[in-house]
Amino acid sequence: MTGPSYGRDDLVRQPIGYWSGEAYRRVADGIRAGLAANGLSQPGWWILNRLADASRSWTPAGLVEELAPYSDREEGRDVADELERLLAAGLAAVDGDTVAITAAGTERLLAARERNGRTHRAMREGISDDEYATTIDVLRRIVGNLGGDPRLP
Repeated sequence: MTGPSYGRDDLVRQPIGYWSGEAYRRVADGIRAGLAANGLSQPGWWILNRLADASRSWTPAGLVEELAPYSDREEGRDVADELERLLAAGLAAVDGDTVAITAAGTERLLAARERNGRTHRAMREGISDDEYATTIDVLRRIVGNLGGDPRLP
């Protein structure tokens, strides 16, 4: 449900902090609920996605270093602990100096990606690609205007 339509003058008077915050909470909650249904946390999802990319190999320390800044901003969960959970669950394994996704981890990741796709499709219902791109670009520029990093991740 996208709700009623409003005119430009009504929209420009709206507080960006409220709407961006409410959108963030709803998007993050939806994604996290979908991941939890697949037995994953958001940092666990990030870890498995990195490990599934065969173009790069990871040491456990390198993976934790790469993802720790995101976790600090998001769930505040310790990435090293999340990696240990994935290892204990058999979703990832350490071989020598590298950590890799296992067959069970790949299966879990694919199931989570399917559910995540449904969440994203629901979020984008009634929103064109152009509208979505404009929204991301405006938010990116606001972040830059306020001293943040406006580059795409």
